[in-house]
Amino acid sequence: MVDAVMGWIETLMLTEWIYPIVGSMIFLDCFIPVMPSEVPLNMVGAWAGSQGVPHIPTMFFVAVGCAMLGDNLCYALGGRLMPLINRAQKGSKPYEALQWAKRNMRRGAGAAIIIARFIPSARLFMTIFLGAMRYSWPMFFFFDTIGVMLWAAQALAVGYLGGVLFGGNPAIAMIISIIAAFALGWALQKAQNSIANWWDTRRGFAETP
Repeated sequence: MVDAVMGWIETLMLTEWIYPIVGSMIFLDCFIPVMPSEVPLNMVGAWAGSQGVPHIPTMFFVAVGCAMLGDNLCYALGGRLMPLINRAQKGSKPYEALQWAKRNMRRGAGAAIIIARFIPSARLFMTIFLGAMRYSWPMFFFFDTIGVMLWAAQALAVGYLGGVLFGGNPAIAMIISIIAAFALGWALQKAQNSIANWWDTRRGFAETP
């Protein structure tokens, strides 16, 4: 079973189809975050680090283009999608993601847009929320571009490093890279929350949703 899966992945990685397939997954992740699109980018990076293909720069530009297209379409549909988001039940993941977006927008819109790109649940609700509140589109485009580029570079770099370190076993390289990417994303979110809470306390007030 494992050999069959690895054989299928290897075949895919060696064809030009890898770029539109991963690009499509990244685009769809902007609307339906079933599987974080960091995962296929980690896999591509790991395979490139261990086997030399796919072409990392090409994958980077495909990832950036598809993510920006998805984010901006999501932003444009924000007014129509916001009523659905507001139905999220308190205590649920969607509700927590929406509160995170609202709280961090008050702390600083630019930083919030960039950080949200690294948090699968938050980036969807952030784009919808900003579109619904008619946040300046040029400013959204600017900060989203920065966030997407950093996000794509980080996901590919983590995977590539895993591929270089475990070049003799692409499967292990991919698994290690995915785990490392999730750990890095979790640490980034925790660090951002800690810094933001410290800054709120320093200013003499606490943010509430």
